[in-house]
Order: sequence, then C-alpha cells, then structure tokens
Amino acid sequence: MTKANSKDYRVGDDAFWARAWLAPLVLAIVGGVVAVATADADRLGYAYLFALFTTATFMLGGIFLVLIEFLTAAHWGVSSRRIVEVIMSGAPVVALLALPFIGGVALGKINIYDEWQSAAAHGEHGDDHGDSDSESDSESDSEEHGALQLGASVAHAQDHSEHGDEAAHEEGHSHTPQETALHHEVVSQKTGYLNTNGWVARGIGYLILWSLIALAYFGWSRRQDEDGDPRHTVRMQSLAAPGLILFAGGLTFAAFDWLMSLEAAWFSTIYGVIIWAGSAVSILALTILIGLSLYKRGLVGEAINPEHFHDLGKLMFGFICFWTYVSFSQWMLIWYAGIPEEATWYHRRWEAGWQFVAYLLIFGHFVAPFVLLISRVQKRALRWLQVMCFWVILMHIVDIYWFVLPQAGGFHVQLADVGALLFVGGVFFAYVFWQLGRVPLLPVGDPRLQRSLHHHQTH
Repeated sequence: MTKANSKDYRVGDDAFWARAWLAPLVLAIVGGVVAVATADADRLGYAYLFALFTTATFMLGGIFLVLIEFLTAAHWGVSSRRIVEVIMSGAPVVALLALPFIGGVALGKINIYDEWQSAAAHGEHGDDHGDSDSESDSESDSEEHGALQLGASVAHAQDHSEHGDEAAHEEGHSHTPQETALHHEVVSQKTGYLNTNGWVARGIGYLILWSLIALAYFGWSRRQDEDGDPRHTVRMQSLAAPGLILFAGGLTFAAFDWLMSLEAAWFSTIYGVIIWAGSAVSILALTILIGLSLYKRGLVGEAINPEHFHDLGKLMFGFICFWTYVSFSQWMLIWYAGIPEEATWYHRRWEAGWQFVAYLLIFGHFVAPFVLLISRVQKRALRWLQVMCFWVILMHIVDIYWFVLPQAGGFHVQLADVGALLFVGGVFFAYVFWQLGRVPLLPVGDPRLQRSLHHHQTH
C-alpha cells in the first residue's frame, strides 16, 4: 500500500481488497450448483426465500442506517458511512436476485404460499361459477393442497404423528369440522390482500422503492466526493424523514408478504419491527467487520478508529437488546392470551427439532452478546469485537432460518439451504466488495467529515 492510498482513502493495489470480490463470486457459483443439484422444487423455494431475505436484511439495514444518520445530522458515523452506503447500493442486485423468486411464485413453480394462493383462486372461481361449483372446487383444492384442507395448526399435529407422538395428536391437536371451517374462513377473508397478483405487484414495488432510495443517496454522496457541494448534504437531510417513512412501510409489508404469509392464518402487528431490529443488528455488525479490516490494513488511516468502533459497538449492543425486547413481547402476548390459533406459529418453531434452534437464539442472539459486550472495555477490544460481530451475524442468519424453514417441516439443515445462501449472498457481496474497490472508502466531500475524523469518546 502506498502513501497516496492512505491520503485518498482508496483500496488501490491492496493485495486483499483489490481482489476480495472474487471469493464470494466463486462461492456463489458453487452454492448455486449445490442448491439446484440437491433440492426438490418445494424445498428450493423455502431455501431461496431464506437466502434472499437474509441477504436483503443487510441492504435494508444499510438504508436505515444511512437515513437515520442524515435525519439526526450525526457526525460520528460520517467516516464509516461509505461502507454502509456501498452495502445499501446493492439494492438493485437484491432486486435482480428476487425476480426469479417472484416469477416462480407468480407462475406456480414455487408453491410455498399455496394455501392463500389456492384460497384466492378458489374465491375468484367461486364468484364466477356459483356456490355449487365452489364446493366441488374446494374439495379438489383440498386434495391438491393439504395445507389448505387442514390448516397450519393441523399440519403441526401431523408433524407429531410423523414422529410417533400419537397421544399428543389425539389429545391436543385434533380439529373439529368447525375449527377447520373457521381456519378456511380466516384465510378466505385475507384473499383481498393475499392474492397472487397483489403479492407480485407489491413485491416489485418494494424492490423499486428500495432501489430508488439506495441509488439516490449513494449517487448524491458520490457526487459530493467530486464537487464538495454541501447542498447535497442539505438535500439528503431534508429527504431523510419521508425516506424513513417509505422505508419503514416497505420493510414492514415485505415482511408480511414474504415471511408472515407463509402461515396464512397467523398474524402479528409487531412482526415488521422484529425484522427491522434484526436488520439493524446485522448492518452494524457487518460495518464493524469491514471497517476493522480496512483499519487493520491501513486503508483508512485513523479516519475510522477505536472511537468509531466503540460507538458502532454500542449501537449494535442497543439494537440486540431491542431485538430481544420486541421478540419477547410478541411471544409473551401470544402466550398470555392463550388463543390456540395465535400460538400456531410458535408451535411449529418449538417442536420437530426446532426447540434447539429456539434456545440457540435465546442464548446466542441475546444472552451471550449481552454478557460479552456490555462492558466498555469489551467494545473497545477490537479483536474481541470482531469475534462477536461474526457471532452476531451467524445468529442473525439462524434467526431468519428459524422464521422461514419450519414451514417446510422438521429441523433438518439441507445442502440446498446452505447452497442457496452461498449463491444469493455470494452474488450480493461480490458486488459490494467490487464496489468498495472503485470508490473512496470515506465520503470525502461531506462537510461533517472533519468533525468525524476528530471524534473522541468522553465516556
């Protein structure tokens, strides 16, 4: 690394970062081959959704962090903001990766949402052909889509049966015709929102919204690198509030459409907040990891230093606690109410092998980071902070896995799950690392940069 590279904050000819994009690209190719070769169509749909949404959370967390820094006019995060901007600018890459998934659902090649898709199609068919035909269509749909016939909570009972727990099936999970009819009624009442055409249109809308916000802010920041015009900062700061409102709405409804609708009759009003909290944790951990690598290799000098990592670590610690609070609140309210159909989502994630994953999230996503990062000393020990960020990202991946894969059955990690994650994540991070090699590693034209460079902790 030359002296010039230190002054202009670029990767330059650094042996690692100049070629860093090649490793995730190779992993993407290998992962894609493994996923396609080892999974059937149904499992691949769940695996791809898991990989897609996990990767999207890093990009979404990036949009949130950039917008909130401009909204608050924060100076301390300016020097590390370019890392976040580059991750955020991968929104079009996520959009391209999402198109095969959206197209597969629209064309009926991916059947992970078949319960509400069948209910919506049946409702439209019934309107055209009358009640007598609708009854026969209901029977045929029930035969074709077992989930629609039995409902999610009965599918839970079937899992018990498959594992030999016949007593639990008979005593705790048998369903009367009235209960099954009520389940059908709940799903059918949602088809005005949960239908294939609406789902596809909204999905494309989310991707366009995220891409527009990400590219606009990244483009303005890059222009400011060249002209140093403070009006770019004024513009980005003035648009941060409406941008956050649009971002929050898009993330929340994307979580409803892509994840929560896997269990069509179930709902939670805090679901989007939980996804957002996990996204914030993931982007902060990733920013620390990339920033530490750049700092240790001398590519950013002292522009990003232990003072900045300490602040990023404190914010990450705070969002870990917030993620725990909202996750526990959702569980506690459902447990306290004791309404069986509301508990279905947790039943599926507590049995058939998933209990271990639930405990792993309790202790791995909260207890361990809480104990091991609560001290100021721990957050300023960079090697320790680096290890903990790797762990936090791993727990975030497990968290999204726990959201998606229980819908596919009992706990059993398959090669397709790993392959899909390597493919989607590999393509995304190949772009991110490639982009980091093309742009200044700091927003050198930002008027608050000098204050950020001299940022110092007083506590």
